[in-house]
Amino acid sequence: MKWTFRFENSYQKADALSEDDLQHFLNNWNAALTEEEKQEIADRQHNPFPVTDPLHLHYVPLNPATWTFPQKNLPGSYLAFLRYSNGGEFGSGDRHFQFFSAANLREMNLAYDFPAYMPGAVSFGMDGSGNHYIWDMRHNSADGEYPIIVAHSGNLDYEDCRKIADTFLELCSGKTAADDELHS
Repeated sequence: MKWTFRFENSYQKADALSEDDLQHFLNNWNAALTEEEKQEIADRQHNPFPVTDPLHLHYVPLNPATWTFPQKNLPGSYLAFLRYSNGGEFGSGDRHFQFFSAANLREMNLAYDFPAYMPGAVSFGMDGSGNHYIWDMRHNSADGEYPIIVAHSGNLDYEDCRKIADTFLELCSGKTAADDELHS
């Protein structure tokens, strides 16, 4: 599949991902967390409540020992996009995209604790306003595609997210800001 879609605005197109790098990405993006990753996550867990706050005693840090990534194939349309631009910034109408590079996708999902807050979800980009574009991989794909939902960084859960597209190409074709979709 070749990427033929064109965004109205190409703010920062990245170089294409080579086939070798793409294969490396596909072999590793959803691997089990390494001990180093688990330790980094554990090290950043701090009780946000002051000792005088009653919630201080109830704080339980996240436990990355049980975190997993979905063991599913990424959409072919997204892989075609990576062959065109390995991440980058684009826009159409009021919809903006800051796609993660293959090297950053896993790192960003762990930085935002996606396996803890939204198991079965994979963020692949943001909109520049704190909203994530996310594949909902809790169920099987439909023709190799997963529904795409949007959720704000400060409120990552399935209850408050909104479906924004059925496919990666549909998402890229949209012109409404993710914020408007999320709060409509």
